[in-house]
Amino acid sequence: MRKLARLLLLLILASPPPVLAQGISNPDYDQCILQSLRDSQSTIAANEIRRSCEALYRNGALLLPRERSYHVCVLQNLQSVRGQFAIQQILRACQRQNQM
Repeated sequence: MRKLARLLLLLILASPPPVLAQGISNPDYDQCILQSLRDSQSTIAANEIRRSCEALYRNGALLLPRERSYHVCVLQNLQSVRGQFAIQQILRACQRQNQM
């Protein structure tokens, strides 16, 4: 068990940190937020949009192609959605399309 814990710790320490930390300016992320949230009508949708912008423009190098596609689907389809039920259905459809 100690070997496993030690191995995990070494892997974590050896892994590169995320490309851009939260506090560092990223014009592509900022543009995603500005374009995608301008017509947002729901806090829930806004949070999902923010998460997708973060995934694509702050952690994009770490994403699998299906994950990238999922976040693009979210950004394309959630911008003006109001209802929580509709948001959930759109998120599920994006997941099914990308088998997440």
